[in-house]
Amino acid sequence: MKKKLLIFHLSIAPYRIDYFNELYKNFDTKICLQYWNVKSQKFDYQKIYDQFEFVPQYLPEGSKWEMLKNVWRQLKQFTPDIVMTCEFNIITLFVLISKLFSIKKYKVVIMTDDSYDMVSNNNNFTFRHKIARGICAPLADNLITIEPRVKEWYFNKYGKGLFFPIIVDDVKAEANYERLLPISRKYVEQYGLTGKKVFLFVGRLVELKNLCRVLEAFGQTNSDAVFVIIGNGPEREVLEEQAKKINKEILFAGRFEGDELYAWYNLANILILASYKEAFGAVTNEALLAGCRVIISNKAGSSCLVCKSNGEVVDPLDVQGIASAIDRQLKLSSIPNLKKTRQNLMNYSFNERMQELIESF
Repeated sequence: MKKKLLIFHLSIAPYRIDYFNELYKNFDTKICLQYWNVKSQKFDYQKIYDQFEFVPQYLPEGSKWEMLKNVWRQLKQFTPDIVMTCEFNIITLFVLISKLFSIKKYKVVIMTDDSYDMVSNNNNFTFRHKIARGICAPLADNLITIEPRVKEWYFNKYGKGLFFPIIVDDVKAEANYERLLPISRKYVEQYGLTGKKVFLFVGRLVELKNLCRVLEAFGQTNSDAVFVIIGNGPEREVLEEQAKKINKEILFAGRFEGDELYAWYNLANILILASYKEAFGAVTNEALLAGCRVIISNKAGSSCLVCKSNGEVVDPLDVQGIASAIDRQLKLSSIPNLKKTRQNLMNYSFNERMQELIESF
C-alpha cells in the first residue's frame, strides 16, 4: 500500500512540474498550494496547470489564521504518513507544532532551496529566513536540499539531509527541444544570428544577477559571439546604456517563457549565470539538457551540475576570470546546425535521482 504524502507548497514553477507529478504517482498524494501563480514570476499559469497529473487544492488567500485553520483541517482529514513543506515558513512551523497534538505521528520533510553559499557564508536572502531555519531544521525528520554540499552541511549540523537538485525529466526535455527546432531556426533568421556563436543569459534583469560585470567581462573577450539577453526587469535601461559603450554585438531580446524561451537554448553555445546571490538557478539544467555549455557562479546552487565536460564555475566578482571563462568555453563550442538536437550535457539523471528520493521516503 502506498504511503500517504501531504504536500504544502507555495506554487509550482515550470521546472518543478515533473518533480511533483512523480511524487503524485509514487505515493497516495495530496498537494495543497498557497498561490495560483509564482509570486516572483508572472507565468502564463494555465499552461503550467495543464501539465499537472494531479488536481491541487488551494489554501484560502485570506488571513494567516484562515490559512492555518485549513492546514490543520487537511492534516486531520488526510491523516498523512509524510508531510512535505516548502522552506522555513509559518506553515512549516505550524505543521511541526501540530505534530505534537496529532494522534498519527507523521514525518515532516522540509524542501529547502538554500545554496551552500547561503548556509556556510551566512549569505541569506533575509535574516528572518536564517532564524526560521534554526528553529525548524532541528525539529524536522528530514530535509530535501538542492546541492550535495548543502546536504552535507545539514547532515553535519543536524544529522539529516537528502539531495535532489532542481532538474526536469531529461527524456521529456530532449523530445521537447527536438520539437522546438523550427522555432530555433526562425530565431536565427529573425535576429541575424546565421553563422554566429551565441552567448546567452536568461533571467530577470535585477542587480543580484550581476549583469553589469558580465557585460564588462564580455567586452574584454576576444570573441565575436553575439550576447543575447533574455528577460526584463528594473536594471534593463542601465544595462542597455552600458552595452552601448561596448564594441560587441549585444541583443536585448525581452522576456520569453515556455516553448518560446526553451527554443533559445537550442541555438546558444554558452549560458551564463554569474549571480552574486542565487539559491539554485534552474536555467543551468535547461541549458545543459539542450547541449548548451554553461558558466555558473560559485554562489549558485546549480554549480553542482557543472563539471569539466559541460562548463565551468566562476567567481562572480572576478571580471577577468569571467572573461577568460567565456573565451575558453566558446572555443570548446561549435555553432549548432539545428537540423537535430545536441547531446544532453547533464551529469545527473532525473529518473535516477527521483528513484533515490522515493526509496529514502
